[in-house]
Amino acid sequence: MRQRGFTLLEMLIAFSLVSLLFLALFASFNTIGRSWDAADTRMNKTEDMRLISDFLRRQLSQAMVVKIAGEKEAKVYAFEGTATSLRYAAPLQPLQHQGGVFLIELNIVAAKEGKKLEMLFAPYRPELTWDDAFTEAEPVLVFEGLQAAAFEYFGAETEGEDPDWTADWEDKPRYPDMLKLTLADQERAWPEMLVDLPQVTDYAK
Repeated sequence: MRQRGFTLLEMLIAFSLVSLLFLALFASFNTIGRSWDAADTRMNKTEDMRLISDFLRRQLSQAMVVKIAGEKEAKVYAFEGTATSLRYAAPLQPLQHQGGVFLIELNIVAAKEGKKLEMLFAPYRPELTWDDAFTEAEPVLVFEGLQAAAFEYFGAETEGEDPDWTADWEDKPRYPDMLKLTLADQERAWPEMLVDLPQVTDYAK
């Protein structure tokens, strides 16, 4: 008895079905790959966010009450800030093995994609002004790709006044009670960073 083979039409149909199966499998693998890449990117961003937040919180919590040269050689407390800039004195964690106190400036500046946070630092010398201390300092990138960023300050300029939040703390005779840093990248808002600050009456006269 003769065995019946496959016809050309049946072969074409079979090859078509196999091709469709491979296309479906390829699309599935491609989708899974993109999902893994997206998840990995989110995890990396979350880890970056955690590391940067921890660094800034530890750094800001070490702010110290010291004085530097001001206008007309008058001494002023080494703390001032606006909504986009903050200056203070503290040990600098990456350089703690060197010891000593540093003058530190954090700046929120415009970038190609949103905003970025930069840092300037210089060894603390009480005879120098802020500008003199940072003459040769180069900005160090802390984080980029921010959609929003702002500093705020909570306190009262004199005793007896009710403390309140303000976006400006310049030429004040005391430190604010607290500092708040708000950050948000292109995908989400970071947890607000609240930091207690030292007070003049506790450390200096």
